[in-house]
Amino acid sequence: MGTKGQRAALLGTLLAVMLGSTGCGEECLDAFDCRDQGAAPAGQAWACVEEKCTQVTLNNNTGDDDAGTNTDAGTQTDAGTQTDAGTQTDAGTQTDAGTQTDAGTDPDAGTEPEPDAGSDPCESATYDPKLGTLQLQAGYVAGESAAVAGLANSGLIAVTPGPTYSLYTVIGGSVQSSDAPVVYSLGTWPQVELGATPLFDVLAPEDRGTTPGWIASALVTDGQRLLTGYMRPSGGIAPASGGVGVHDIATSAASTYLPAPNILYAGAAPGVFLTVSDGLDTVSEGRSVYALKTDASPFTALKVGTFPENVHGGGAISVSSNGVAMLSYLSKSDNRYHGHAVAPAVMAQALATGTPFAVADAPEVDSFLGPVSAMGNGVVVLRGEFAPPDFDFGFTDVSRFAFTLTDAGATVTVGAPEPVLVFPNQCTLVSTMIPMGSDLLVKVQDKNGARLVRIRDAR
Repeated sequence: MGTKGQRAALLGTLLAVMLGSTGCGEECLDAFDCRDQGAAPAGQAWACVEEKCTQVTLNNNTGDDDAGTNTDAGTQTDAGTQTDAGTQTDAGTQTDAGTQTDAGTDPDAGTEPEPDAGSDPCESATYDPKLGTLQLQAGYVAGESAAVAGLANSGLIAVTPGPTYSLYTVIGGSVQSSDAPVVYSLGTWPQVELGATPLFDVLAPEDRGTTPGWIASALVTDGQRLLTGYMRPSGGIAPASGGVGVHDIATSAASTYLPAPNILYAGAAPGVFLTVSDGLDTVSEGRSVYALKTDASPFTALKVGTFPENVHGGGAISVSSNGVAMLSYLSKSDNRYHGHAVAPAVMAQALATGTPFAVADAPEVDSFLGPVSAMGNGVVVLRGEFAPPDFDFGFTDVSRFAFTLTDAGATVTVGAPEPVLVFPNQCTLVSTMIPMGSDLLVKVQDKNGARLVRIRDAR
């Protein structure tokens, strides 16, 4: 596969994750219903169209459609030995030859920097060794970077809070792999290296070796433990299923597995894990935000947050350094995630009383399509524009929203978006964002491979 094809396939995979989260209609009952269709071909993605999982053609504006071996270039209609060349009707001194419209230095000829000439602008772009074509904004610096060869398709990575940053990842349990998901060590930053043997099974013992395959949906850490999540895409056929595993990092044999039907996302804060799921342990009250309190044994599960009615369920969770939980849900009105900043005092009250808060009542952070991550006393979101029915899409920026707390942690104020990384083109993509202490770890991918880059706020 060429460079453009690889870039289109990556963008298609990212979009498939986003599109597969629409949960629309009878066939799309949850955020992973379209994932059991398998990986979409390069240049396509799964979408929920008229209540069915359907492949749609992407136009990511990377120059693929009209270049290379496509219609107007290479050996196709307008070139080579076809009608417009050689000894055929349209050659010689006729209208379309010589110095006329379709030849020489005009728009359809090979010396112009147009996509129609078969050139790939990403081949001639300038790439920074760390950030590729991404543009770092004032006030932020790029720290260490580490290549992650062989982990290009690993979207689940967790980093302990520090000061020593240990990294973990899930191998298997995705649309790219039918292998059972397991957790591996990735070493200590910045010495990133996949461990020789697995550390933990993501699946509970009763689910190992069963079919169809399971999807690994969550990996987070509070520094002492790892929480893993998995689910089985139902496709409207199988009943809701899934679970979480809580693994003691120091004692690898000590793992606790609990039911968590349709777990989609998870987050971590001191003494508690949060999930977006249809239930957790013995509590099962539909798609909500659940908490697993780990500050005492046995662990205690309860429902802490509710989503608005008539939405596609919940989205990503990320908890900032000052304890603000960014919770999100997918809106049917614009098919985008809407994030809300839940103050720590509001979360603490729900944990103490068992009375859930309404996620939509918290201040809104942003609407977005891509990943989110905490970064210090705030959160960053990957933003872009996606416009059906033509499905033109482009990432625009990674922006940070600062959280300011007042009233003893009861009130949170959301700052204006502040760009951290800007996309001048789609030649380098951001596929994963992970908090690393007060910094941000981003996984970027382009023609030079996949790598993790640490971003610091230098102000």
